[in-house]
Amino acid sequence: MANRRYRVLPIIIAGFLLTITPTKAKEVAQFYRGKTMTLLLSTGVGGGNDLKARTLMNHMVKHIPGKPNYKAINMPGAGHVRATNYLYNKAPKDGSFIGAFVRYFILHQALGGRGVRYNASEFSYLGSTSTSNITFTAFKTAKGINKFEDVRSKELIVGGTGVGSGTVLFPTIFNALLGTKIKIVQGYKSGNNIDLAMERGEVFGRAGASFDSILAIHPTWIKEGTLKVLAQVGLRKEPGYEDIPMVTQFAKNADDRSVLDLYSGIVAVGSPIITNQGVPKARVRALVGAFNSTMKDPAYLADVKKKRLSINPTNSKDLTNIVNKIINAPSSVLEKAKAAGLRRGLIKCKTITSAKFCKSKKKRRKKKK
Repeated sequence: MANRRYRVLPIIIAGFLLTITPTKAKEVAQFYRGKTMTLLLSTGVGGGNDLKARTLMNHMVKHIPGKPNYKAINMPGAGHVRATNYLYNKAPKDGSFIGAFVRYFILHQALGGRGVRYNASEFSYLGSTSTSNITFTAFKTAKGINKFEDVRSKELIVGGTGVGSGTVLFPTIFNALLGTKIKIVQGYKSGNNIDLAMERGEVFGRAGASFDSILAIHPTWIKEGTLKVLAQVGLRKEPGYEDIPMVTQFAKNADDRSVLDLYSGIVAVGSPIITNQGVPKARVRALVGAFNSTMKDPAYLADVKKKRLSINPTNSKDLTNIVNKIINAPSSVLEKAKAAGLRRGLIKCKTITSAKFCKSKKKRRKKKK
C-alpha cells in the first residue's frame, strides 16, 4: 500500500505546553513583528471553510507575539492535496505559514492516495476551531428523494470538487457500501460553485458539506427545505439535528460499519489549523498559545456569532492524538476503506456546464533543451 511507511512514524508533539523562556519569547516577538504571515487555504474563495479560517486569522494575529499581519492565499486542487504538498515542501519552515486545510488530506495519505508528497504526522497541529457533522443532502428540485432510502432506488446527481475531497469521497463510499445510486459530477471549482450548480439545475445534491458550513453560507436552506438532509456522518449526532439518521445505521454488516466508522472518525478532526514541519519549537508554542487565546477572545466569539459560525474547539494535543489514530488504523480497515473509495464513473464537470465553473488543468511548460 502506497505511503504505508508513514503509518509507523510518530506524530510530532513538540512540548506545546512547556513555558517559553523570556529570551525565547523575545526572539519570537522579534520574528513576527512587522511580518506578513500567509494563511494557506485548500479550498476556493467564498465557502464555509474559507470564511471560518479568515475569521480566525483576523483575530489570532492579535494574540501572536509581535502582532503580525497576514494575507490569505487560496490553493484548491486535487482534493486538498495541492495545498498540503505546498505547505510541506515549498512553504518556509519558519512559522510564517498557517494551513487551514479540509481534513481529508489526512485520510488521503492513510489510504495511500495519489499525489501525496507530505507526511501528515509531521505537521504541527495548533488546534481545530470546530467539529460539525458532514451532511448528505438533496436539493429541493430532486424529485422523489426525501430520505436516505430513496437514493437506493432512485438516481441522484451530485456535484463534486477534487477527486480526494469529501464531495466526491462520501458519495463514492455510499455507493460502494450502502447500495446508493449516486452519480457524481466532479471538477467544480469550489463548494460554492456546487451550490450554484444546484440552483441552476445541473446537479441535485451534495455530500461533504458540514452543518456549520451550510448554516454559515445558506442559513435558511435547511429550515426552509431548500436542502433536504438525508443523512449525517460523524461520531455522534449533530446537536439540534438528532432526527436525521447517521449513515452507519444503514451498514449491511459489521465490516462495512467499521469502514464507515473510520470515515466518521475523520469528521472529528474538525477544521484543523496547522503549520509545517521544522518550525522552531518556541514559535510553534507561541502559535498554539495564540490559537488557544483566540478561542476565548470575546471579540472573536462575537464575530463568529455574527457570521453564524459555530465554535467547538479541539486543543493541539487532542487533535494530534485523533490524527494519530487515523493514520494508525488497522490495515484491514484501511484496505477495505481504500477499496470502497475507488472512484467509478465520475462525470466531468465540463460536460454539463460552462468551463468557467470548473477546475482547469494547468498546461505544463515545456523544458528548454
